[in-house]
Amino acid sequence: MGLVGASMLLEGCSSGLPLVKASQQNEVLTIPLNKFSGNSNLLIVRSSSLESDILLVKNQEGYKALNLKCTHEGVGLTATDKKIFCSAHGSSFDFDGNVLKEPALKPLKQFRTEVSNGNIIIHLI
Repeated sequence: MGLVGASMLLEGCSSGLPLVKASQQNEVLTIPLNKFSGNSNLLIVRSSSLESDILLVKNQEGYKALNLKCTHEGVGLTATDKKIFCSAHGSSFDFDGNVLKEPALKPLKQFRTEVSNGNIIIHLI
């Protein structure tokens, strides 16, 4: 019961970033390019097949997909338009996945991305 309540509480905490739900097929997630709307270069990608959300970052080089799981103790991270942070122990990361504030020491896991036929493909392996 406690886990259900905590899960509901966490779902209620919103980063304010756009969210898209995606289905995993053959170890990839496919996100239409038009999901990036307005001035935001950040998009939260959620899939029921993944343990953590992915932050999709649009930059000059293309797209970067970061696993929103803290490298300190595996806690889910929150992304805002300023940074990525762990509410459990205070670690924070930049939009390249680099550690800005410890206790985390390792950068965030990144997934390879490519653009094909009007979609961003996130390779999960």
